[in-house]
Amino acid sequence: EGGKAFTFRGTGGYGAKDGFLFALNLIPTVMFALAIVAVVEYLGALDAARQLLTPLLRPLLGIPGSTGLALIASLQSTDAGAGMTKLLYDENEITNEERSIFAAFQFTAGGTITNYFATGAALFALTAADGSMAVTVPLIVPFVVIMIFKVFGANLMRFYLKAASKKQ
Repeated sequence: EGGKAFTFRGTGGYGAKDGFLFALNLIPTVMFALAIVAVVEYLGALDAARQLLTPLLRPLLGIPGSTGLALIASLQSTDAGAGMTKLLYDENEITNEERSIFAAFQFTAGGTITNYFATGAALFALTAADGSMAVTVPLIVPFVVIMIFKVFGANLMRFYLKAASKKQ
């Protein structure tokens, strides 16, 4: 066609078709994450996570270690993390306050690993104002910043809940 480049995502502008095909590219990553979570959960990872992760997650976020698997799932898929959090709450594994704290953690940059690495959003370069010099940012730096603010957001909710309960 006269030298026009065609890719899987189409040619020209952006629209519903482009958005659909972009989402279609995410399906294999999300399916793999959900499959791993299902297998690990079946093998009794919730009990192991409770014992291993409580000493880390309780002081860091104020949530029990039984949320560890849901935490990992939420880093892969917002839907899997939300579903597992609901299940933990329904089975009385976490309290309403712990659910709120954990939701704040999940809400900040939901599906972090999938969205950050699978979509290639982290592959960027900063260019000087005159365009003469490109300064590349190491891939891990923005990811660490995102993770720090996920913990910060959860602790902000934690402190809010503590302050609200003191008022009552």
